[in-house]
Amino acid sequence: MGSGIRAGVAATVLGLALAACGGGAPAGEGWQALDDENQTPGWPQGQAPQVDQGMLANAPEGPALQRQAAPPPMPPPPDTSRLQPAQIVDGNGFAQPMVASDVQVPAGWQTVGGVSWNDSTNCVANQLQVAWGAIAPDSLTAIEILPGFSWQVAGTEIQMNPCPAAPFRSTREFLEATVQRTRPGARVLDYQRLPDVEQQMAQAAQANPQAQVRHDAGRMLIGYDKDGVDMREMLSAAVTFSQAQGNVVAGTATIHSLRAPNGRLDMELSGRVAQSMRPNPQWMEAMKRRSMANVNRFHDGQRRSIDDWHNRQMAIINARGAADRHAIRMRTNQEVAGIYSAIAANTSATNDNIQRRTLEGIGEYNSYAGTDGSTVQSSIHGGSRVFQGNSDPNLVYSSNDPYHDPANATELERIP
Repeated sequence: MGSGIRAGVAATVLGLALAACGGGAPAGEGWQALDDENQTPGWPQGQAPQVDQGMLANAPEGPALQRQAAPPPMPPPPDTSRLQPAQIVDGNGFAQPMVASDVQVPAGWQTVGGVSWNDSTNCVANQLQVAWGAIAPDSLTAIEILPGFSWQVAGTEIQMNPCPAAPFRSTREFLEATVQRTRPGARVLDYQRLPDVEQQMAQAAQANPQAQVRHDAGRMLIGYDKDGVDMREMLSAAVTFSQAQGNVVAGTATIHSLRAPNGRLDMELSGRVAQSMRPNPQWMEAMKRRSMANVNRFHDGQRRSIDDWHNRQMAIINARGAADRHAIRMRTNQEVAGIYSAIAANTSATNDNIQRRTLEGIGEYNSYAGTDGSTVQSSIHGGSRVFQGNSDPNLVYSSNDPYHDPANATELERIP
């Protein structure tokens, strides 16, 4: 989980540094047509980045409607020859508002939005939200930075990583889902990879020997109707995919947008504005400290949860062990007591036997077990066989006749 969050923090830094990914060839040059059969996966429930609705006031609200009246006349193209300073401000990330980046925008354009923090998510890479834009006086032409997104690729997610699972396996899939979410009803016209940006990302990224890293940058051209005006918009993003032990995490700090009426999409302007961005080093350092503090706070919370779970399990094991040991002790005590009791009984019986044999020797008789449970004594000077009457137990006699077999008496056994 830590490597994914740290990758998201690094992506935030790279996202501002690589803002020029919106520049390059004009729309239509070297573009690849989209596959009509391509299916666009959706965003995970409740995990889509939050975009300032004020910035989207000029976005289409749905599919183009059939209009009875003729569209209003088009205003002249905005003058973008002169740039003026502007700022992207972090309004609530620290003790007081702090400039996140200086930027140049066309003179007379209105800027909206800035940097905010979403502390409701444990996915630290998704806490920083950049939502900023510069809108031309015609209210149609605009340059925007939309919040990025970090996720675990669905099917590879692990429970220890708090970032959501999403199905996007490429920048193209990610941008298609973004279009569906932020520009409902828009038509995806073209898509182009940006290998130069991917190379810059690879050069700027810090190598992680424990992960396989893939950089994927691209831009998507879409079209839609807005108040009867045929609009074109370019969305670009640079996503880093990092795989470690089967878990794939991906993320981009920002999405860059340029929109204008069809035929007026000025890619050169997008490049000029992007190249003018100068991140504030103090804000960058404060942002990294806050992000890493959140990472450590989450790790500490995880560690406490694991320790608490371990302690509970150990308490259960110890309690079970104590009960088992008590049962063993009780069983052992019972067995020892039984042994002592048997020894005492054997000793008593032995003593009784010794005393009986002594008395037999003195009295010159042997003892026999009577039929009624009594002890019958017979002189050693009599016969070797001793009989007791069946109907009269007091009738006892002895005989040496080996064939004597009386019907009304039982032969007794000598007590050893």
